[in-house]
Amino acid sequence: MTSRIVLVVEDEAVVALFLTDVLEELNYQVCAVAPSGRAALELAAEHRPDIAMVDVRLKGDLDGVETALQLHEQFGVRSVLLSGDPEALRTAQSRGVEPVAVLTKPYTPEQLRTILNQAFSG
Repeated sequence: MTSRIVLVVEDEAVVALFLTDVLEELNYQVCAVAPSGRAALELAAEHRPDIAMVDVRLKGDLDGVETALQLHEQFGVRSVLLSGDPEALRTAQSRGVEPVAVLTKPYTPEQLRTILNQAFSG
C-alpha cells in the first residue's frame, strides 16, 4: 500500500492552512508545513514525505524551483509546483526540475485531488 505523506512548502500562512485543510479532507497526511526552502529540506530529512506541494515563489535564498530540485536530489521526493504564473512549468524544466505537475493558482480541491491521484498511482 502506498503511503500518502505530503510536505507543504508555502510561505504564506493562510495559503498553507487552506492547502493543509484540503489535503487532510482528501485523506492525505500532512507531515509538516515549511515556510522556506531551507526549512523544507530540514523537514524532509526528518519526515521523509512521499511528495511535496511547493510554492514556486518562496522567500529566502531557495526559491520553490530550487527547493523542488533539492528535495528530489537529496531525498527522492517528487514535487507538485504551485504557482500563479502559467510559465512555471517551463521555468522549472529549464532548471532541471521535473515536477509531477504544476497547479496554477487559484486551484480547486478537485484539481488537487486529480493531480495527487495521478501522482500516487503512477
